[in-house]
Parts: sequence; structure tokens; C-alpha cells
Amino acid sequence: MTGNHSIPPIARWLGSQRIDLAECGSTNDEAGRLARAGARHGTIVIAHAQRAGRGREGREWQSPPGMGLYLSAVLRPPLPLVDVPPMTLAIGIGLCDAARAVGANATLKWPNDVLVDGKKLAGVLVEAQSQGTRLESVVMGIGVNLCGALPEPVTDIAVTLERAAGAPVDREAFIAILLAHVERWVDRYVAMGLQEIIPAWQERMALGLVARATVDGTPLTAWVWGLDDDGALLLRDGGGAIHRVRSGDVEVIRPDGFRAPPELLSTSC
Repeated sequence: MTGNHSIPPIARWLGSQRIDLAECGSTNDEAGRLARAGARHGTIVIAHAQRAGRGREGREWQSPPGMGLYLSAVLRPPLPLVDVPPMTLAIGIGLCDAARAVGANATLKWPNDVLVDGKKLAGVLVEAQSQGTRLESVVMGIGVNLCGALPEPVTDIAVTLERAAGAPVDREAFIAILLAHVERWVDRYVAMGLQEIIPAWQERMALGLVARATVDGTPLTAWVWGLDDDGALLLRDGGGAIHRVRSGDVEVIRPDGFRAPPELLSTSC
């Protein structure tokens, strides 16, 4: 493994109980079942392959045997239900830092992807389980393309950690690094809230991205500019106006045909 980033201590609670599966439909589904059965905070499920891996908004996550890390965890943070969605940002920071720790030039794409040179390396899926307005548990799913030949449908838009790092990556060592980094940022979010997360996320934000969104019923294509105080995405249009959009209303795309403002390529926001 390579990389100059400091590695935090071994995770204290994340991964305190670990279940390894040869194959499953989805590790998030398995973790959700365990959460409903009373699994403790920090329990993780790792599968060698998934038959029905999924990402945000139900999109398929290609999960062939041995190529990726398919990991989900049961979290029981002392948070109100409304504070669960922004946790995705904190988890993304931890995932990005873990990839950087092994030598990948990783950046973040709102709200839940890790990129290397514009190609998808990893993603996060957070799902809450609740009773009414009371949070019971959070299922945190992480998928990372580790090594090997990517499936044909995604070869132009995805990258493996091994290729991004330029060296072989030891699976178990990376899992330990990942758990430690993610635990650190989840703890920081729970203790200090979004004001601690937003600047860190923007420092790692992929620059020069474009998004399509609908703002007040009008279609908009504009530059990704940063995050608002509540974690919503800020977009800057060609006239310099800033627009605020939330998840479900926006699709981040490749900036083909757009010329980035110079300040976007030299600063985070």
C-alpha cells in the first residue's frame, strides 16, 4: 500500500461485530434485517458478491465476485430522524480519506460518490429505520471498486482502487483503514453537526462538475459550487447567480461543452 496520509487508530466500535458472506442479495438488506433483530451499533456485513447491489434511488451497483468491497453497517446514532440524510456527507469524507490513504487521488461528488479523475471509485447508501419520527437504526452501505477488470457497462465511467493507487491493495488492510476513517467522521458529525462536516467536504469536492436541476419549476444546467449550511447543493449559473437545490432535484453530470469559471478550478467553493 502507498500514500502519505496518516492512518487513524483502529476503529473502536465500527466493525466490533463482523459477518462475512460469500454472496447475498444486498448487504444493506442483510444489515437491515440484523438491525431489526437487535444487532448492536457497529455491526458490519461484508459480502464477496451481491446479486442485487443498489445505489442511490435504486440504481444498480455492479457487484461481481471478488472485484469490489461490498460492506454495510448497523449504526444507532443518538440523532433525530431528520439528521440522518446529511450523515451521507460525513461517511463520504471518511471513504474519500481512506482511498487517499492508499494512494488514490480521490475527490467527492455530491451527495454520495467518490471519484478519481472523474470516474466513480466508490459510493455510499444510507437508509434509516424508524418508528414514527423516532430513529431506530441507520444502515450504512459502502461499495468500493477494489481491483480486477470492471464490467463492460461501466468501464468508461468507473475505476478501481488498485488502478487509482497504482499498486496492489490489500483487501483486509484497506477494510481496517476504511472503518477507522469512517468511524472518525461519523463520530464528528454526531458530536458537532454539519458545521464540522461542510468545510471538510468542500475541501475534498471534485472541481469543475456540472449539474442539471429543476429550480422553481425551471430546468437549470449550472456549475457545482459547494454546499449550503444544511448540506444542500449550491449551483452557479452562467450569469453568476447561485441556486440552492436538494437531493432528488439534481443530477451531477460530466461538464462536456462547458467552460469552468477560473475560480472554480482553483478553489473549493
